[in-house]
Amino acid sequence: MDNDAMYDNPLIPSILSLLRATPDGVSEHGLIKQLQQTGLLAEKEPAGNLGLFQKHFLVMNALYQLRDRLLQEEGVVLHIDPLSIRLTSCGEEDRGDSSTPSQDEPLRRYYLEWDNLARTSEADVAALLQGFWSRFHAFDQRAEALQQLGLAPDEVPSWSTIQRNYRQLIAQHHPDKGGEPARFIRIREAYELLQRLYARA
Repeated sequence: MDNDAMYDNPLIPSILSLLRATPDGVSEHGLIKQLQQTGLLAEKEPAGNLGLFQKHFLVMNALYQLRDRLLQEEGVVLHIDPLSIRLTSCGEEDRGDSSTPSQDEPLRRYYLEWDNLARTSEADVAALLQGFWSRFHAFDQRAEALQQLGLAPDEVPSWSTIQRNYRQLIAQHHPDKGGEPARFIRIREAYELLQRLYARA
């Protein structure tokens, strides 16, 4: 276990009680609200996003410590998702080794490292948020572009499928063939956006 994870987070007992009292799960936001009501987290945070980040970090640190402990000691799985944090039981054969790296291992390591809380500044939080919104905006644009090309926004089509749809629509809506120029331009722009996004992938 990480050295920093050896330092118990004071939120752990309360979070465990809250999770056991809500078997259907709770969102991270809901968990923070309940911790504020018990007085374990301040109702008001310092101005800006840094205070919000600090609350988030404390909760995530507690959850990752708790997840490791519960799996080892009780064979209970703690699912950590911002929209649904919940406990489920698992059989002896499912316990596995809690030290086995999982998909969220980088997140686990980050939140178990107390120095990350101390070192993170308001500027760092702003940069993290900017990165999130850039990715969100790109995803939103991608969904819109797929719709322009007649594909489902939640689909992950192959590049050849995108090209096929693009060629069909461009031929159908070309102004020289009586198509609407604005629609033709939207199709072309959607294709160019997807071309850039697929080139980065």
